[in-house]
Amino acid sequence: MNLILFDTPFETRRLEAGDPRGQHIFKVLRARVGTKVFVGFINGLRARAEVTLVEADGAISLRVIGTEAAPKPLPIRLLLGLPRPHTAKRILFEAASMGVQDLHFFEAERGEPSYAQSSLWTSDEWKERLRLGTEQSFGTHVPEVGMHTDLQSAISFLQGEGAHIALDNYEAAGPLPQQLSPGLRSAVIALGPERGWSPNERDTFRKNGWKLAHLGAHVLRLETACTVAVGAISACLDFYDTQTCTIL
Repeated sequence: MNLILFDTPFETRRLEAGDPRGQHIFKVLRARVGTKVFVGFINGLRARAEVTLVEADGAISLRVIGTEAAPKPLPIRLLLGLPRPHTAKRILFEAASMGVQDLHFFEAERGEPSYAQSSLWTSDEWKERLRLGTEQSFGTHVPEVGMHTDLQSAISFLQGEGAHIALDNYEAAGPLPQQLSPGLRSAVIALGPERGWSPNERDTFRKNGWKLAHLGAHVLRLETACTVAVGAISACLDFYDTQTCTIL
């Protein structure tokens, strides 16, 4: 992880011996008194903290010595037909690490309803995947996640300005970049479950004014398509206008 996230801001903080964050600082970063580490406050500032005390049992004390703004989230929202849990884990992590605004899931017609009952969603495991992805990104924005009963409900929730595009291998109007008008400031991208969209779902997108676009001739895994789509949109719409930097 490139920084360690905390729920709320602090000036000083003691991490108990069993706290995974303290264990990471001590065992992975090999921190000692005087070592400086990056921390962040969820949806807030990024900070530099100094280790002020390492106790015999492994407890660690930190003191914040400086703060700065964290990267803003990308103005990209994802809508996904609920995939198998293993795939969802990857998507949650990668989406958070890329800095998307939020993710929305619904039970697609060709999906498997039992996926929603997996331990990923019935426990806090999905939250942990988002946290880990955010820490990887050197940012503090943890994307929100929404669950919707059906496609039309999700589309209605996500209506608004910006591009609204559903990725589809077979009935797309053209490649993704060609469906992006210059000057767009946001985008909502929909990706189907592993078995793809049904004819009814394609019709629903079209009736709601969404465009269908493709990512080329090769069939990609869902998690790969998410990454490619976010990268392509960000490049085409100049969302990648700054690079990684810190003044701390």
